[in-house]
Amino acid sequence: MLRPATLTALAILALACGSLIGLARAGSDFASLLTLGPYLARLLASAGLQAALSTLLSLLLGTALALALLRRCFPGRELLLALLTTAAVAPTIVIAFGVVAIYGRSGLLGSLMRGIGAEPPSIYGLHGIVLAHVLMNMPLVTRALLHAFEREPGERRRLAAALGFTAADCFRHLDWPVIRREAPALAVLVFLLCFTSFAIVLSLGGGPANATLEVAIYEAVRFEADFVRAAALAGLQLVICLGLAASLSALTPRARAEAGAGHRAPRPDLRTMRGIDAGVLALGTVLVAPPLLSVASGLAHLPSLASVEFVRAAATSAVIAITAGLLACLLALLLASSARRLPQRSRLADLAAFALLGLPPFAFVAGLYVLLRGLGDPASLGLVLVPLVNALMALPYTYRLLAPALATSAERHGRLAESLGLAGWNRLRLVEWPALRGALGAAFAFATALSLGDFGVIALFGGPELTTLPYLLANRLGAYRIDEAGALALVLVLSAGGLAFLTQRWSARHA
Repeated sequence: MLRPATLTALAILALACGSLIGLARAGSDFASLLTLGPYLARLLASAGLQAALSTLLSLLLGTALALALLRRCFPGRELLLALLTTAAVAPTIVIAFGVVAIYGRSGLLGSLMRGIGAEPPSIYGLHGIVLAHVLMNMPLVTRALLHAFEREPGERRRLAAALGFTAADCFRHLDWPVIRREAPALAVLVFLLCFTSFAIVLSLGGGPANATLEVAIYEAVRFEADFVRAAALAGLQLVICLGLAASLSALTPRARAEAGAGHRAPRPDLRTMRGIDAGVLALGTVLVAPPLLSVASGLAHLPSLASVEFVRAAATSAVIAITAGLLACLLALLLASSARRLPQRSRLADLAAFALLGLPPFAFVAGLYVLLRGLGDPASLGLVLVPLVNALMALPYTYRLLAPALATSAERHGRLAESLGLAGWNRLRLVEWPALRGALGAAFAFATALSLGDFGVIALFGGPELTTLPYLLANRLGAYRIDEAGALALVLVLSAGGLAFLTQRWSARHA
């Protein structure tokens, strides 16, 4: 009999295959695909280069920032952590807006450079894409590594202090084993996110030279209505990312039975690393804070949002985001349930969760719409498909948060629970809930925030009958109503920031 994790994984993979079939059925001329060789080579080279650079910088800066946050306890630390989480889950269109507002020719940095007689560089191109990706993914690396560092037993730090470890010894024997264990999976995850990037590349790419497969799929569906080409490109991207997802599954660290004991023990390198930590914390704050705070210019224009259209869009966004968050957590728990009785998590569950990173959201929802468009009007289908696809797009992150917690619980208490006959609700309540509740709150907030700021999925269904805040923001930007667009961006950032702050408080309370 198939277990819930296996059934869930097969259902998710079937949805992905059905989406590609739906795109392929929308057209019939495959001959044009034979001429895409040089074009595909350029797309893959461009996407691979920017993803590799973004991954390298995100890992280096994220690791340094995680170590600084691990060693230091200072006023505003929780606020900085919430700021990092906000940057990780903020809508990509808002991140692009913030990067242009700070680093663009007409932005804050450009104005300062012109004030001293220097010509500001253009933010559009490879450097702009890498900067935006680092701004989004460096906080993700920081939070993941910080969580891994804090799970390490405090006895190791006490032993290091007793042995008189230097800063180099602490890095070699305390920090490097954690980095070596966690970094490969994080590198693949960040590479996947950058390789499949859409809104950032579309906004800051500066032309076809920096296009990616995701942008090419969007252009094929949106402007050329070439569903066959979109299906072929999506299939190619899926094959590439399935290979990366398989490696991510293999590289994801397993549960450690010793994790979590006394992680607040002091480190012996606190004094010697004080100056370096201060510099790293300042660099991280300067990199992340200005683009996010740039949306504060919309504060004066918040009254312009007092309209029925805004209220309806906000309510629709809230319903879609909450539904997607709940569904993403449910699917992640079902996939992670494979860890209850197996010594290791199911490879099929890992593959189903991480493979969704390789399927373009726009192509995914377009393929499902082609299959189901005879069942109702776009607005009605959108109310069903948008939360579903948003939940599936958030699933890799919720699974990455929940699966290790459930696996650790099974590693520590699984045999005892089975020997006592604990199963079902009683096992969830007594054994797994204490280990899950902190991660579950973070996973729900993360998935909700991602869905709240999504524009790629709603772009196909958006209209007067189905409008969300990101869709409304894109419309205001397209109509050059910058003041209202700034106010909407501020609302989205405050919403994501509020969720991030509540997540931090919840996780700290239930750690």
